[in-house]
Amino acid sequence: MPPTTPPALPLSEVAYNRIRDDILSCRLPPGQKITERGLVADLGLSMASVRNAMTRLDQEGLLITRPRKGTIVAPLSLHSVDKLFDFWALLAPEIARTGIPAIADAQMSQLLDSSARLVAHVVVDDDEATRENLLDAIDAALQIFTLLADASGNPYLIAAHRRINGELSRIWRLVIQSEFEELGGRVGALADVVRFIEERDAESAVAFLRPHIEASRQRVMSTLARWPSVSMTAITVA
Repeated sequence: MPPTTPPALPLSEVAYNRIRDDILSCRLPPGQKITERGLVADLGLSMASVRNAMTRLDQEGLLITRPRKGTIVAPLSLHSVDKLFDFWALLAPEIARTGIPAIADAQMSQLLDSSARLVAHVVVDDDEATRENLLDAIDAALQIFTLLADASGNPYLIAAHRRINGELSRIWRLVIQSEFEELGGRVGALADVVRFIEERDAESAVAFLRPHIEASRQRVMSTLARWPSVSMTAITVA
């Protein structure tokens, strides 16, 4: 029997994935104005597909649509990053507290597969390869929390996590441009959380996460504050 061909994604899903990837990678930088027509021309997709994708990204907070002013990629400021970490410090422990006891075997298997990518190996004399390894580790860390949120079965917790997941990814992708080695250590430290998850020890995971998130916040804020492009209002990408 010939191998089956996976079904093609709907065009609206293709548009969503491509625009989201451009935002998270900062090919569409914070604060940039975008239009439906411009994205249609760039992506070669239909207006309806692009409009649907933009609506989803607006709901996720990666785009901001203002009446009579158009749509921009959600800007970042030191203040907004700090507030995001405030919320993550509340949300991540709750995801661990409720998700770990409820995680199913299939979800645990997926989580362990993701955890194998947490250690971002340094490639000697190849910063770009090292940076790509770290990006993969960041994606793995975010996937772990997505699986735990889904395991919780709480639709409000799941929605809150999905709402900020892209913002967390974008911030980490920004800061690794200058300090990827140290920040890779912060991501790799989550291997301890995986051990607690395997043991279904939610209490220890929660106790670990609070100081870990605070240390990550301090490192990210310190990195961004040193950027020449950072002002009181917005972070821009050179």
